[in-house]
Amino acid sequence: MQQQVLWVIAGIGVLTLGGAIFRMEDGFGPFNLRVIGIILVATFASILAISDGGSITSAMGILGAIAGYLFGIKDST
Repeated sequence: MQQQVLWVIAGIGVLTLGGAIFRMEDGFGPFNLRVIGIILVATFASILAISDGGSITSAMGILGAIAGYLFGIKDST
């Protein structure tokens, strides 16, 4: 059961990432790169949360730092 849930979450992440890339019009600008990064971090964090409960603290800390960096980027325009 747990393996199936991991594949479902990974599939949802891939579909969401594909949809975000498909809807891009201007290429990889700062906003689009931020969206893709947040999708990847959310997908990886969800997979880590379900897959391994013992060593999740350090992995979630690293993913949280990446997400904080992506949310905190200021546009120069």
